[in-house]
Amino acid sequence: MKLIRKIKKHEVLRRWAIAEVYAEYLNLTHLDYPQETLRLLHSNDRELEQIGISRSLKIHHLSLLDCMPSDTSWFLAGLEINKSEFDQLYTLPVIDLAKISRDTYKVSNAAAVIQQNPLLDPRITAIRNALKSNPEQVQMSGIILLAKDFDGPFTVIEGNGRLIGLYSILFLEENSFTPNDQIEVAIGLSDSKFEILYEYLD
Repeated sequence: MKLIRKIKKHEVLRRWAIAEVYAEYLNLTHLDYPQETLRLLHSNDRELEQIGISRSLKIHHLSLLDCMPSDTSWFLAGLEINKSEFDQLYTLPVIDLAKISRDTYKVSNAAAVIQQNPLLDPRITAIRNALKSNPEQVQMSGIILLAKDFDGPFTVIEGNGRLIGLYSILFLEENSFTPNDQIEVAIGLSDSKFEILYEYLD
């Protein structure tokens, strides 16, 4: 993981909101609502960006970040595209992701399970297929990780489906994805234990 710069929580939310617009309205890009929301989020005006965030993110999205440890510091960082770094990625500890990761919550295990049984999670399979056929269709902005330090391991707060799909095509199918050697992610670092997060997810 390569540090790029320190960021504020507002920037984390802005990036997440951009990804949500693409996820929710991927097939509705001809409509004014998602296009206007993206204009707000790319306006470089904090007040307008906040309006875009409020339009895009739902209460449970905001509540999840609010449950991060109080000492969390946020950074923009580069997730290096190599197997050793991706093998340190863990999904959120929720029932659906436990099922497809054989109760390990490892992104690598989830990718292997979905590759063997694509119908087990049609959403992740659709993301994987989009990454293979039309990667620019998948918005990589808004991936959010949580860790104690930049060496990992990393819990994926947002972007589980995209990272599972990416793991599959990069390391199980050995396809190329991007000419870059890293993906920009927002990462929250905290020395605290994450029980408050797990209580939220329960």
